[in-house]
Amino acid sequence: MISVPKTNNYSNKSYKFALKCGENSRVIIPAGPVGTTVTAAALTINLSNYVNPCIKLDYITQIIGLGFAGTLNFQIFRTCNNQGPIPISPEFTYEVTVPQLITSDFSFFTCDCDLCLNDCCTYIVVITIGGGGFVGNVGAFSSKLIATIVDSPKPQCQ
Repeated sequence: MISVPKTNNYSNKSYKFALKCGENSRVIIPAGPVGTTVTAAALTINLSNYVNPCIKLDYITQIIGLGFAGTLNFQIFRTCNNQGPIPISPEFTYEVTVPQLITSDFSFFTCDCDLCLNDCCTYIVVITIGGGGFVGNVGAFSSKLIATIVDSPKPQCQ
């Protein structure tokens, strides 16, 4: 993790910045009914040294398929303090309507600024089979979740 303390030009308050990169991962998406899910990437962040963190999460992957046609929905979830997963992004959809060979970059980002806690949180990218399922073979390769964390010294959680 890279941390760069910085003071803005408008006050004497210091803001922390950090960058954390997850490991490259890959997943073959098994043929299954609509609603079948797989985990594509995960990243754990220790938030114990932050007062009021806001996290920008970037997800990047390369989708490779052979004879693939179908719909894949990507969504980021957060788990903290042994709680169940909470969705923090909308679903981002990747769709191919005619079976074909594909190699396609796919990326999206979302922000999570609703953090009133002081613990480790794990962010998980989940792929869900959507629409009417899919045909062919498909996988998400070189998947990576990257977090940019900005902390304000002014606590908003009370």
